[in-house]
Amino acid sequence: MKILFLAHRLPYPPDKGEKIRAFNILKHLANHHEVHVVCWSDGEPELQATGKLKSLVPNLHVAPFSPQRQRVHMLRGLFSDKPLTVHYFYADTLRKQIDALLQSIAFDALFVYSSNMAEYVLETNIPIRLIDFCDLDSEKFKQYATWNKPPLSWLYRLEGKRLARYEKRIAEKFNHVIFINLGEKHLFDHGHGNGKTSVLSNGVDLHQYFGDALPNGHAIATNDSPALVFTGTMDYLPNIDAAMWFAENVFPKIKSILPGAQFHILGRRPARNIRRLHDPDKAIFVSGYVEDLRDRMQSADVFVAPMRIARGMQTKLLEAMACGVPVVTSPTAAKGIGAWPSREVLVAETEAEYARQVLHVLFNPRVRDGLRKRAFEFIKQKFDWEKNLQQLDALIQQSSSVLQN
Repeated sequence: MKILFLAHRLPYPPDKGEKIRAFNILKHLANHHEVHVVCWSDGEPELQATGKLKSLVPNLHVAPFSPQRQRVHMLRGLFSDKPLTVHYFYADTLRKQIDALLQSIAFDALFVYSSNMAEYVLETNIPIRLIDFCDLDSEKFKQYATWNKPPLSWLYRLEGKRLARYEKRIAEKFNHVIFINLGEKHLFDHGHGNGKTSVLSNGVDLHQYFGDALPNGHAIATNDSPALVFTGTMDYLPNIDAAMWFAENVFPKIKSILPGAQFHILGRRPARNIRRLHDPDKAIFVSGYVEDLRDRMQSADVFVAPMRIARGMQTKLLEAMACGVPVVTSPTAAKGIGAWPSREVLVAETEAEYARQVLHVLFNPRVRDGLRKRAFEFIKQKFDWEKNLQQLDALIQQSSSVLQN
């Protein structure tokens, strides 16, 4: 098949959640079909990475993304009924590029990654049309509204309402809508159900970590310096909120019991208020971008993910579990990956609960080792990319069969 693949970000390098998912879907499709990719690129470093991606997908069309220009475009969208995020990722130059491809190539299938890119192809007559919402952006902005004060809360609430209408409208234009987990699918079906939704779960490439076997964990000397780690794109609101809340409210409680404890915040583009947390005297370290997180993760003693604003599936949890690091997280984040509290992860909500759960892991080798082993087996069974992506093949085949009949 000839497939047109649209993405709002260059799916390379696969170094954060949305790009990891897009890259693995793209790689799978490219192994079986002729794929043409059109996407935005976020700056010069990403543009330099296109050569590596072209070895996988020769037909790669990348447009440089200008945040300043697109913000102006987005603000103009205040006076339309479309979501601001759709305006943010829309440009006539990219539209012309896509239209030229549609006129010159008879595509058999269309795969749109992110609802923000649907605007470019709503009127296309490509026979098989799939869109990956991943999670519901409308619900995410509604959450943002509850965590912010006016005027931001008003803007987020408006965006949530616009996105909900938009998601329903564009879903009708596709043969199938894909979600990252059952929670997001059920949420959408409850409001807009049309029977055309499916779940395509994420995966983890275990060969990048330990393969099929988890090695023995290292011993923790509680009078030394146990390392607590949080990872993520650190200019992203949910990650900013999680890291700041933990550093300011939970970590001091842990330090009062374990004075040598350290908190490491790892991830690209740390926002100003995250950078201000860096204080070696308080044992809080903000490292910024780390090219290969595996060594840092595998030497961690506990992975903390206090996600108070969470949607979909937190890839950071899967990576920590694949690295053999015990995880303490929020009930919402645990539910997003289908993990059972106290079996694969420990969950907490309040400051005291987080401190207690982290200390419980650090002071109890049997608890720690049990969590590591059960979490690793959970990843092996539930998050195999090759196995999970068979669902995508089935959706393409199903859509093709419907057309033939």
